[in-house]
Amino acid sequence: MVVVIMQNRSFDHLFGAFPGANGIRAGVPGFSQTTSTGATVTPQLLTTTSTPDLPHTRNDFLRVVDSGAMDKYALFNGVTSMGHYDNTSPGLSTLWGWAQQFALADNFFPSVMGDAPSNQLYLVAADDNNTPSTLQPFFPPCNTQVKATAGYTFMHVGDQLAAKGLQWGWYAEDLNNCSLYVPQENPFQFFTDVHSSPNIKDLSNFAADLGSGKLPAVAYVQPAPAHSMHPGSGAVTNGITWLDGFIKQIQASPIWPNTAIIVIWDSSGGWWDHVPPPQVDAQGFGPRVPMLVISPFAKKNYISHVQMDDVSILRFIQGTFGLQPLNARNQISSDLGDMFSF
Repeated sequence: MVVVIMQNRSFDHLFGAFPGANGIRAGVPGFSQTTSTGATVTPQLLTTTSTPDLPHTRNDFLRVVDSGAMDKYALFNGVTSMGHYDNTSPGLSTLWGWAQQFALADNFFPSVMGDAPSNQLYLVAADDNNTPSTLQPFFPPCNTQVKATAGYTFMHVGDQLAAKGLQWGWYAEDLNNCSLYVPQENPFQFFTDVHSSPNIKDLSNFAADLGSGKLPAVAYVQPAPAHSMHPGSGAVTNGITWLDGFIKQIQASPIWPNTAIIVIWDSSGGWWDHVPPPQVDAQGFGPRVPMLVISPFAKKNYISHVQMDDVSILRFIQGTFGLQPLNARNQISSDLGDMFSF
């Protein structure tokens, strides 16, 4: 199982015009919004592939979501936040092509109304130490801003896999290169037991592990900002090109017949989405993001409407490898079963 974590794009922003999906149409929440100058705007097709980084802290999300009205994006994040792409946009036909070949979820939410590290932590532990704000790990490397006050000691899926004799890995592009590496995007760097373990690798090791048959049972992949589609870090096409090549690299390898690639975006990044996120607890969910399952076992040309979140991926890993839920929050989410044909 390979989980790829992209960055900061909402569902409507990338797939709002995708045929058959719950996407952009007149009358949905927030379709018509008022800007800070009093102008009325509606969703517009973007003509540029290089977009600015929009406000996306927890407080930013709370104010644009506006208790589920989804109508304050243009006011606080600007007209650009109402922009979206379609298959005529450069590179988007490639991304849509993967969705058309395999399975797309249009009811997938970040587990927390916030940004990294909370959703990454929920992805691997269904817990963010009750700290849904932007925070860097207690441990190095590259932790130069506000940090956790101590290492986390609660159990995560890496502990579970290791206890069962299964290998796992977190592959981060530009690990230790502090001009590019983003420490809060690596949830395992927060944990006392694994922050400096051999399980944390630079992404440059992925190809060698794949070619040698040493890829772990569960591999998480975090591309650097220029390849993760992170707004403000280059054209969105750069990330799509990287993702396309990465998927094809796995498809060309001997492991492909037994592999599931799961592609998510860690948060909506401040881009408008029309679906009010369900509030399952005090922290989440956040606004909707895309999720793809690319696998020989995935349903083909399928759109899942089942409500899912980051913890759904954790549950699917646990179900696949016979692991127990880590906590009560772990049990709330559905798994990814609707995306597969077995």
